[in-house]
Amino acid sequence: MIGSMAMLVVAAAAGPQAAPAAVPGTAAQSSIFDKAINAPGIGWTLYGPNQSARQVPAADVPGGNAVQIKVAKAGANPWDSGATYPTIKSIAAGDTLMVMVYLRAPNAAEGSTVTIPVGMGGSEPPYTPIASEQVQVSSAWKRYFVTGVAAQGYAAGKANISVQLAGAKQVIEVGPAFLLDLGPNFDRSKLPHN
Repeated sequence: MIGSMAMLVVAAAAGPQAAPAAVPGTAAQSSIFDKAINAPGIGWTLYGPNQSARQVPAADVPGGNAVQIKVAKAGANPWDSGATYPTIKSIAAGDTLMVMVYLRAPNAAEGSTVTIPVGMGGSEPPYTPIASEQVQVSSAWKRYFVTGVAAQGYAAGKANISVQLAGAKQVIEVGPAFLLDLGPNFDRSKLPHN
Protein backbone atom coordinates (compact mmCIF):
# COMPACT_ATOMS: atom_id res chain seq x y z
CA MET A 1 0.00 0.00 0.00
CA ILE A 2 2.86 2.42 0.71
CA GLY A 3 4.11 1.72 -2.78
CA SER A 4 0.82 2.70 -4.40
CA MET A 5 0.60 5.85 -2.24
CA ALA A 6 4.17 6.73 -3.13
CA MET A 7 3.43 6.35 -6.85
CA LEU A 8 0.37 8.59 -6.53
CA VAL A 9 2.21 11.29 -4.66
CA VAL A 10 5.49 10.96 -6.59
CA ALA A 11 3.70 11.84 -9.80
CA ALA A 12 2.16 14.90 -8.14
CA ALA A 13 5.37 15.94 -6.42
CA ALA A 14 7.39 15.80 -9.63
CA GLY A 15 5.61 19.00 -10.62
CA PRO A 16 5.95 20.64 -13.99
CA GLN A 17 9.69 20.02 -14.20
CA ALA A 18 10.57 16.35 -14.01
CA ALA A 19 13.90 15.45 -12.44
CA PRO A 20 16.64 14.38 -14.84
CA ALA A 21 17.11 10.65 -15.29
CA ALA A 22 19.56 9.04 -12.89
CA VAL A 23 22.98 8.24 -14.25
CA PRO A 24 23.89 4.56 -13.82
CA GLY A 25 26.16 4.02 -10.84
CA THR A 26 25.05 7.21 -9.03
CA ALA A 27 23.17 7.56 -5.75
CA ALA A 28 19.75 5.96 -5.38
CA GLN A 29 16.72 7.77 -6.79
CA SER A 30 15.03 10.11 -4.32
CA SER A 31 11.70 9.15 -2.81
CA ILE A 32 8.65 11.26 -1.99
CA PHE A 33 9.30 10.24 1.61
CA ASP A 34 12.48 12.35 1.46
CA LYS A 35 10.07 15.30 1.58
CA ALA A 36 8.45 14.12 4.83
CA ILE A 37 8.93 16.60 7.66
CA ASN A 38 7.40 14.32 10.27
CA ALA A 39 8.44 10.79 11.19
CA PRO A 40 5.72 8.91 9.23
CA GLY A 41 3.88 6.36 11.33
CA ILE A 42 1.39 6.46 14.21
CA GLY A 43 3.25 8.78 16.61
CA TRP A 44 0.08 10.61 17.65
CA THR A 45 -0.15 12.67 20.85
CA LEU A 46 -3.60 13.06 22.39
CA TYR A 47 -4.79 16.26 24.07
CA GLY A 48 -7.92 17.41 25.86
CA PRO A 49 -10.50 15.74 28.10
CA ASN A 50 -13.00 12.90 27.66
CA GLN A 51 -10.98 10.58 25.46
CA SER A 52 -9.02 7.37 25.72
CA ALA A 53 -6.82 5.62 23.20
CA ARG A 54 -5.20 2.30 22.42
CA GLN A 55 -3.19 0.84 19.57
CA VAL A 56 -5.18 -1.54 17.37
CA PRO A 57 -4.28 -3.76 14.41
CA ALA A 58 -5.16 -2.23 11.03
CA ALA A 59 -4.26 -4.57 8.18
CA ASP A 60 -5.50 -2.10 5.54
CA VAL A 61 -2.98 0.68 6.33
CA PRO A 62 0.81 0.87 5.92
CA GLY A 63 2.51 -0.54 9.00
CA GLY A 64 -0.55 -2.58 10.00
CA ASN A 65 -1.42 -0.54 13.13
CA ALA A 66 -3.55 2.45 14.10
CA VAL A 67 -4.63 4.33 17.21
CA GLN A 68 -8.27 3.95 18.22
CA ILE A 69 -9.57 7.01 20.06
CA LYS A 70 -12.84 6.89 21.99
CA VAL A 71 -14.36 10.29 22.70
CA ALA A 72 -16.75 9.86 25.65
CA LYS A 73 -18.45 13.24 25.35
CA ALA A 74 -18.56 16.09 22.81
CA GLY A 75 -16.72 19.26 23.74
CA ALA A 76 -17.93 22.84 23.44
CA ASN A 77 -15.62 23.11 20.37
CA PRO A 78 -14.33 20.43 17.96
CA TRP A 79 -10.73 21.36 18.93
CA ASP A 80 -11.27 20.80 22.68
CA SER A 81 -9.74 17.34 22.28
CA GLY A 82 -7.92 15.57 19.50
CA ALA A 83 -4.63 14.18 18.29
CA THR A 84 -1.52 15.91 16.97
CA TYR A 85 1.57 14.72 15.14
CA PRO A 86 4.73 16.90 15.34
CA THR A 87 7.17 17.94 12.67
CA ILE A 88 10.84 16.96 12.98
CA LYS A 89 12.10 19.37 10.31
CA SER A 90 11.62 23.09 9.77
CA ILE A 91 9.16 24.74 7.36
CA ALA A 92 10.03 27.88 5.37
CA ALA A 93 7.52 30.64 4.65
CA GLY A 94 6.05 30.05 1.18
CA ASP A 95 6.53 26.28 1.21
CA THR A 96 3.68 24.13 -0.14
CA LEU A 97 2.68 21.43 2.34
CA MET A 98 0.52 18.32 2.06
CA VAL A 99 -0.90 16.20 4.87
CA MET A 100 -1.94 12.67 4.10
CA VAL A 101 -3.58 10.74 6.94
CA TYR A 102 -5.44 7.45 7.14
CA LEU A 103 -8.72 7.64 9.08
CA ARG A 104 -11.82 5.59 9.70
CA ALA A 105 -14.88 5.70 11.97
CA PRO A 106 -15.38 1.99 12.75
CA ASN A 107 -18.84 2.52 14.29
CA ALA A 108 -20.26 4.64 11.44
CA ALA A 109 -23.34 3.07 9.88
CA GLU A 110 -23.02 1.74 6.34
CA GLY A 111 -23.29 4.66 3.91
CA SER A 112 -22.87 7.35 6.57
CA THR A 113 -19.89 9.51 7.48
CA VAL A 114 -18.54 11.44 10.44
CA THR A 115 -17.17 14.98 9.96
CA ILE A 116 -13.62 15.35 11.30
CA PRO A 117 -11.52 18.56 10.99
CA VAL A 118 -7.96 17.74 9.84
CA GLY A 119 -5.30 20.40 9.54
CA MET A 120 -1.74 21.57 9.96
CA GLY A 121 -0.36 24.61 11.69
CA GLY A 122 1.57 25.99 14.62
CA SER A 123 1.89 23.78 17.69
CA GLU A 124 2.02 26.67 20.19
CA PRO A 125 -0.33 29.60 20.93
CA PRO A 126 -1.78 31.25 18.92
CA TYR A 127 -1.84 27.94 16.94
CA THR A 128 -1.60 29.73 13.59
CA PRO A 129 -3.24 27.49 10.96
CA ILE A 130 -1.55 26.67 7.67
CA ALA A 131 -4.59 24.83 6.26
CA SER A 132 -7.49 22.70 7.44
CA GLU A 133 -10.36 20.80 5.94
CA GLN A 134 -13.41 19.01 7.30
CA VAL A 135 -13.24 15.48 5.94
CA GLN A 136 -16.08 12.97 5.77
CA VAL A 137 -14.87 9.76 7.41
CA SER A 138 -16.65 6.43 6.84
CA SER A 139 -16.20 3.01 8.45
CA ALA A 140 -13.65 2.02 5.77
CA TRP A 141 -10.00 3.07 5.84
CA LYS A 142 -9.29 5.92 3.46
CA ARG A 143 -6.49 8.44 2.83
CA TYR A 144 -7.40 12.07 3.42
CA PHE A 145 -5.43 15.04 2.12
CA VAL A 146 -5.03 18.65 3.23
CA THR A 147 -2.80 21.07 1.30
CA GLY A 148 -1.69 24.61 1.98
CA VAL A 149 1.11 27.18 1.78
CA ALA A 150 2.93 28.25 4.94
CA ALA A 151 2.50 32.00 5.49
CA GLN A 152 5.37 31.95 7.98
CA GLY A 153 8.33 29.76 8.85
CA TYR A 154 8.27 27.17 11.65
CA ALA A 155 11.25 25.62 13.44
CA ALA A 156 11.38 21.83 13.73
CA GLY A 157 8.78 20.67 16.25
CA LYS A 158 6.87 23.99 16.17
CA ALA A 159 4.23 22.83 13.67
CA ASN A 160 2.03 19.74 13.56
CA ILE A 161 -0.76 17.79 11.94
CA SER A 162 -4.00 17.97 13.90
CA VAL A 163 -7.13 15.86 13.98
CA GLN A 164 -9.91 17.50 16.02
CA LEU A 165 -12.16 14.98 17.71
CA ALA A 166 -14.41 16.75 20.26
CA GLY A 167 -17.22 17.39 17.76
CA ALA A 168 -19.21 14.39 18.98
CA LYS A 169 -19.19 11.29 21.15
CA GLN A 170 -17.46 8.92 18.73
CA VAL A 171 -14.80 6.35 17.97
CA ILE A 172 -12.18 7.33 15.39
CA GLU A 173 -9.14 5.37 14.28
CA VAL A 174 -6.13 7.36 13.12
CA GLY A 175 -3.55 5.54 11.09
CA PRO A 176 -0.23 6.61 9.62
CA ALA A 177 0.23 10.29 8.86
CA PHE A 178 2.61 12.03 6.47
CA LEU A 179 3.40 15.75 6.27
CA LEU A 180 5.28 16.54 3.06
CA ASP A 181 7.11 19.81 2.33
CA LEU A 182 7.10 20.26 -1.44
CA GLY A 183 9.00 23.56 -1.38
CA PRO A 184 7.98 26.98 -2.70
CA ASN A 185 5.93 27.70 -5.83
CA PHE A 186 4.52 24.19 -6.11
CA ASP A 187 1.32 23.87 -8.17
CA ARG A 188 -1.23 22.58 -5.62
CA SER A 189 -3.66 21.66 -8.42
CA LYS A 190 -1.37 18.68 -9.14
CA LEU A 191 -1.88 17.25 -5.63
CA PRO A 192 -4.51 14.67 -4.67
CA HIS A 193 -7.74 15.87 -3.00
CA ASN A 194 -10.51 14.27 -1.00
